[in-house]
Amino acid sequence: MVNIHTVRTALYRLYDGEGALLYVGITNMPNVRFGSHSMKSWWKRVDRKDIVWFDNRQQAEQAETRAIRDEQPAFNVAKSPWRSVAAAVELSDLPDDLDEFDLRLVEAARVRHQAKEDLLAADAELRESVAEGRAQGLGPSHMAKLTGFTREWVAKIAPAAKS
Repeated sequence: MVNIHTVRTALYRLYDGEGALLYVGITNMPNVRFGSHSMKSWWKRVDRKDIVWFDNRQQAEQAETRAIRDEQPAFNVAKSPWRSVAAAVELSDLPDDLDEFDLRLVEAARVRHQAKEDLLAADAELRESVAEGRAQGLGPSHMAKLTGFTREWVAKIAPAAKS
């Protein structure tokens, strides 16, 4: 059995056509992860993808945290101490005269946005892991027992390889 933390993991950077860094992330299956990003409003701006592989997930996570902190990608919210509320909810030019209700509303939107980001990231990681398990020959029933999802869901996410 392969430990997800010892699998080669990619750190990727997504840039727009002018070279501005849009997003930094990690994954062991970039194309699957890019599919989940394609639902984001900023995805249509992606012009270039740079990928660097690490020997394990821990190394990639450390590099990701440093990259987000140091390079300040426009659309990373998680792990970024610099993201403003406006960036977090993808709003622009919030007025300066926000009252208490406005601030509460913006904060609620920011929290929801972060929860959605976290859910999408967790979903992408789960789907990558299921695909990896199937590629290693694990059956849908086995993975369904481990994940709490149905056998049918596992089979749909990662169908058996065609021979």
